[in-house]
Amino acid sequence: MEDMFRIGVLSSPHGVKGEISIFPTSDDLNRYSYLDECYLMTKEGTKLVHVVSCKFKKGMPVLGFKEFSSIEEVENLRGIELFVSRDNAIPLEEGEYYMADIIGFDVISQGQKIGVLEDYTENGAEQTIFIVRMQDDSIKYILDIPEFVLDVNLEQKTINVNLMKGM
Repeated sequence: MEDMFRIGVLSSPHGVKGEISIFPTSDDLNRYSYLDECYLMTKEGTKLVHVVSCKFKKGMPVLGFKEFSSIEEVENLRGIELFVSRDNAIPLEEGEYYMADIIGFDVISQGQKIGVLEDYTENGAEQTIFIVRMQDDSIKYILDIPEFVLDVNLEQKTINVNLMKGM
């Protein structure tokens, strides 16, 4: 089980006071409004930062951190991933799961293992796409919608999928 969850990627500075736009990877944009602390995954390691302001511009959160007070300080943060601890993650509803917890699950189609969930991404329509490493080492992209992803079994660590011809 993962202890840290990615909630965004730092995008571009906003203004001159050290605020930065976030490309959100969380389902709930409101979560940024009540975020107190989070972590930056830098080349040097994990850095704890404290959120002091949050606003939204063009549907993207813009955060200010206690640790940064100028555009120069945040300019080099572009592309850095933003994480929260499991304790600060959004609580799950019945039948939900954290995406980070299913990485590495076996992907099953028609009762046969066809690959392993290697990662996931989101498209412009905010739909999750599973990145599956197939048995032959190729990559398949499977949209996480009920027509294709039939079941995620947390106990068996499997994802049951329905692949259409040509997928």
